[in-house]
Amino acid sequence: MVYVYGLSDVYYDSYYLNGIKELFGSYTFNTSKFPKLNQNVFAVIIEQKGVDFKFIIDSRDANTFIEFELEWCNVYGKVNYNIETIPEKFKSKILPIGPSFAIKNWNLLQTFYFCCTNYYKFYDQIADKNNYKANFFRQYKRMSINEYRPSKTKENYIFFLSSIWKSEPITNQKRAIFIDVCKSFKTIFFEGGFAPRADGNNLGFNNLTISKRYSLKQYLANTKHSVLVFNTPAVQSCHGWKLAEFLALGKAIISTTHLNELPEKLNHNEHLLYNDCDENLKSTIQSLLDDNELKLKLEKNARQYFERNLAPKVIIEKLISNFLII
Repeated sequence: MVYVYGLSDVYYDSYYLNGIKELFGSYTFNTSKFPKLNQNVFAVIIEQKGVDFKFIIDSRDANTFIEFELEWCNVYGKVNYNIETIPEKFKSKILPIGPSFAIKNWNLLQTFYFCCTNYYKFYDQIADKNNYKANFFRQYKRMSINEYRPSKTKENYIFFLSSIWKSEPITNQKRAIFIDVCKSFKTIFFEGGFAPRADGNNLGFNNLTISKRYSLKQYLANTKHSVLVFNTPAVQSCHGWKLAEFLALGKAIISTTHLNELPEKLNHNEHLLYNDCDENLKSTIQSLLDDNELKLKLEKNARQYFERNLAPKVIIEKLISNFLII
């Protein structure tokens, strides 16, 4: 039997629910078998041959930890893993699992079912009831994992869309540089820019902010068509969803460097091209426009990296492989 903590965030951690379903076929939402954990913690208990195996996946932006959770579980999968923040006594049980992204797991009827039954079962334990309910329908609005596959690109077309973060001026600036450089190419059709902030304060980037709204379906289709993509760490220098999406889509990626560690190193000129938005950014972009062999190599290696390290089922397998017979 596989039990998932009933107060888990089914939107942000929908990715891991998919991996559990792929590996075990089913799971049950439960709270009685778990200690009192914070709402949105993704905790799992696997009962096999009279033995309980417990793991937590921490997909938070922060690279910090909650010690009680570390004490409780056998293995702790951390998206934003930074060796400098790991308590010494827990180093052996914490694994870097890399980035993920929200996906659709349930159709509308299933979403209603899980939302209503879980809300009723765990009502007294839910601290933020509105957010708890909303997360079920947020996952429904995402795309299924099967939509994240490599696709043919359009020649000389670059699409880039990103947020403006109030607390991340360096990230904003690097994204702005990438947009400006792309717009400077006369041979490129560039689409996108910054999405406008809800509060109307675009932090001085109004000239790079677009008024058009893109649905997730449009965003994904345009990203697939883009000849290359650009990645930067996001809030608190975390591995953003974009990196995992780009690897799943098998894109030719230009990325700034990462603060947090990955389950396997992404190598420059093998899996992607690193550039911290320096004076060579334009030539880095040009190299992917001119060298189709390089582009195809990066695309192939990006997808292989995803399949080897980041696919939902693979992440769950890695967390339990040393403890359970699958």
